[in-house]
Amino acid sequence: MSKRPSVISTRINLAGAVLFTGLAIVLPRNAQAQEKEVELERIVITSRRAPLGLSRVSENVEVITGEELNLLPARDLSEALNYLPGIYIDPRRGFGRATSISIQGSASRQVRVMIDGIPLNTQASGQVNPAKFPIEDISRIEVVKGPVSSAWGSSLGGVINVITKDTGNRLVPKGKVTSSYAGFSTKKESFDLSGKAAGLGYYLFSSYMDSGGKGPRDDVLEKKAFGKLSYDLREKGKISGSFGFSQGDANSGEFPDGTWSAAPYRVQYGKFGWNKKFQGADLNVDFKNSRQDIITKNFSSVATDVPLTDAPPDVVRSRDVLYEISAVASAHPRGKDLLTVGFDSDYDVLKTTYLEEAKSLYLQAPFANYTLKLGPWDLNSGLRFDDNSEFGSAFSPSAGFVYHFEEFKDTLVRFNFSRAFNAPPLLWKYYAGVSPGVTGDNPQIKPERARVYELGAESRALSPLWLKLSLYRQDVKDAISGAANAQGEWIQKNFQKFRRQGVEARAGYELFESLDLFASAAFNDIEDRATRQTVQDAGSPRQSFDLGLDYKGKTGFTFYLNGRYDYWNNTYEIFQPKDRKFIFDLKASQKVKALTFFLNIYNLFDSRYWSDYFFPAPKRYFEGGAAIEW
Repeated sequence: MSKRPSVISTRINLAGAVLFTGLAIVLPRNAQAQEKEVELERIVITSRRAPLGLSRVSENVEVITGEELNLLPARDLSEALNYLPGIYIDPRRGFGRATSISIQGSASRQVRVMIDGIPLNTQASGQVNPAKFPIEDISRIEVVKGPVSSAWGSSLGGVINVITKDTGNRLVPKGKVTSSYAGFSTKKESFDLSGKAAGLGYYLFSSYMDSGGKGPRDDVLEKKAFGKLSYDLREKGKISGSFGFSQGDANSGEFPDGTWSAAPYRVQYGKFGWNKKFQGADLNVDFKNSRQDIITKNFSSVATDVPLTDAPPDVVRSRDVLYEISAVASAHPRGKDLLTVGFDSDYDVLKTTYLEEAKSLYLQAPFANYTLKLGPWDLNSGLRFDDNSEFGSAFSPSAGFVYHFEEFKDTLVRFNFSRAFNAPPLLWKYYAGVSPGVTGDNPQIKPERARVYELGAESRALSPLWLKLSLYRQDVKDAISGAANAQGEWIQKNFQKFRRQGVEARAGYELFESLDLFASAAFNDIEDRATRQTVQDAGSPRQSFDLGLDYKGKTGFTFYLNGRYDYWNNTYEIFQPKDRKFIFDLKASQKVKALTFFLNIYNLFDSRYWSDYFFPAPKRYFEGGAAIEW
């Protein structure tokens, strides 16, 4: 351990040299003005670590804006993501319940989730519970379906980057207050405020949600807050800082035998950054931090002479802390290309009941990406080198293109090839739990590595019809899945090779100026190449369908209807999941000057469905509320 500080210093200095050497190379001697994007072109950051037009990206990327989020019957990030085609949220038992994310049939731990570029995947499970995070403070969500390891490293399933609202720019504050009531004695209030005073921009948000739940010991209480400050230093750049906080307590509900569990959690995340615009280039340096405390209390009725409420619980505690330094420089050679170079330096610490002592890892990762524009072609390439103190090193190159058909309106084809990887969480390597036979450590576990092929096309040539088709294939070496070891312990182990492949098709039709119809279908297939058997996993859906409509009237009335069908490919032999049916949700709202009224109806047709037989998802229920803005 005594050698670690010098190793870190050497690696950071090396990464810094790569960054600033790259910046010196790309700064043009005679800088030209950046090529202006078409006004309607959406700009994305996540796939290249710098702003680039969505139509120039060779990966399959989706963007949902804050305005579009307002149309959805969603209360947190988990519910919002559930309405995006190709993204699968594990069926929920009710309000605030922990859930998981799958993209293109991936495991949840293979999906990298960030808020403003702050990584949130834990070293305890590798996952992120998106129900912990609000949506009211979101400016937009960028989703890359498929890995972008050449930009972000460990991300075999995809990347979700939540970009929060910016600070205000006027002296008179702008604000919004929202209050709603829903079934199961549920109430929620939220508040946000933004403005600028004495050169200091600010944005503040807070929310509170309390639900009685749909059964005994099924209540949920959540408190969330977020704040952001920015100050313009003029010729010296701009500094900004942000801090987010989520705290909650979600009880599981009682099982038939009277047992139940409580899961209080506390999450805090933030960053401090400096941005400097040079002539023809930008430099961003960010210091990021997150801390996630999760407690699980399992209440048992084994002691029959002790009332259940007084029985001492079985308690599992976990604390995951991340410190990260990131630096990214971007420039526009020839005024229309994009070059980004940078590095990430991480320090992760995990403390949990399932470890005899705290474990940590160090990560150093320089990277570079380039987008070259040649007529109707956009050529993308990237390379990243990750050096992980626990799981070794990995090179992640990528190359792809976008071809724009100039003779057809908004028509293009995409192709991308990449090598990607996904590092397992620390707990799987060092597990030393108190429940033998349930799970075990695996010191030999290795990161998954994959060759990934992606092909897509989209077009608006047949106006008002919009079409998009995406295909993918991943050949995953050392794929990780659960299995029993020689001692009968259930462990996560490497398999020789998995193949994951699938297709997604989407269509939209503008029936009238204010009314759009949409539909999508996705199919995912996962196969163990050694046995030629389909891999069945509750977190990896096999097929999915969406259909619905949205209406945005000129008088301030909006209406959104979405139906989702998921087949979760579970392997349960008893209490078979009842999940293979359409579930429709809708939201209607009316704006009258500064006041907006809304009504949400969940599970519109009152379908009975579940992934867990003892905790079926809620049947039809309503939510109504109002918001006032100034």
